[in-house]
Amino acid sequence: MIFIVIPVHNRKHLTRRCLACLTRQTISRITIVVVNDGSTDGTDEMIRTEFPDVVVLPGDGTLWWTEGTNVGVRYALQNRVADEENFVLTINDDTEVRPDYVASLLATYAQHKPCLAGSVSVDIAKPDSLQYAGMKLNLYSANETYLANAHFGNSYSQLTETTDTIDSDSLPGRGVLIPFEVFEKVGLYDTEHYVHYMADIEFTVRAKRAGYRLVIAPSSIVYEHVEATGLQVNHQLPIRKFWKGLWGRYSPINIPMRYHFAMRHTHTKHLYLVLEVGRIVTGYFLRKLRLI
Repeated sequence: MIFIVIPVHNRKHLTRRCLACLTRQTISRITIVVVNDGSTDGTDEMIRTEFPDVVVLPGDGTLWWTEGTNVGVRYALQNRVADEENFVLTINDDTEVRPDYVASLLATYAQHKPCLAGSVSVDIAKPDSLQYAGMKLNLYSANETYLANAHFGNSYSQLTETTDTIDSDSLPGRGVLIPFEVFEKVGLYDTEHYVHYMADIEFTVRAKRAGYRLVIAPSSIVYEHVEATGLQVNHQLPIRKFWKGLWGRYSPINIPMRYHFAMRHTHTKHLYLVLEVGRIVTGYFLRKLRLI
């Protein structure tokens, strides 16, 4: 059984489109679990009316991505199907997939297990615009190399012409198939230190350290509504908001969150933190000056 876990909050139009894709999968052994974290836009009613087979778990608006996902994972673990392999598939509601998407993830898992099977993502408005295809993370120097740009020129067609398998040092929660045994071995997502961002990265780093490959096949495609993402650290972001983001608990550039990651997972700890924060700050001001 595959339990597809989707935390949602007040994005009914995106949630509807995401669920429509997932209910058309070629794999039948699927249970879709939506954690509705206090939506006030009619999401709950829409799901119950249009997708009556979807399991809806309630939240009060304080779960955010990490605990919302954990709520769904706990439900999955408690409702495992005996005598068959069980998985959690985490995905976000600002994505759409093809009918063979889950089958592709399962095929990747079967070929490379023990592993977590991840996805590439492309811009839904420009399907050849590759957004994510794995990353290399240097745990000494804090250098992050995103392969979509560095190896494939942000071109999905170039990716498919280059390789049929990508090994990554981490995986985002936007389309990753996880066997139950991984949660039993490394635990759930860390809600205490990663409320909304980076919990997926930290979890998959833990999984890799426990001996699981993080594998991506180009055939496992997630079509991403790029405009629906969170805080964008670009030249349009005011300095005041950038500074606030460095300390905001729900920000992707939150320093305390990155401090915990550096202390727990990296080889150089404080040096890693200094280098990473320096990279974030330098990158922001270079964008502000339009130099990158």
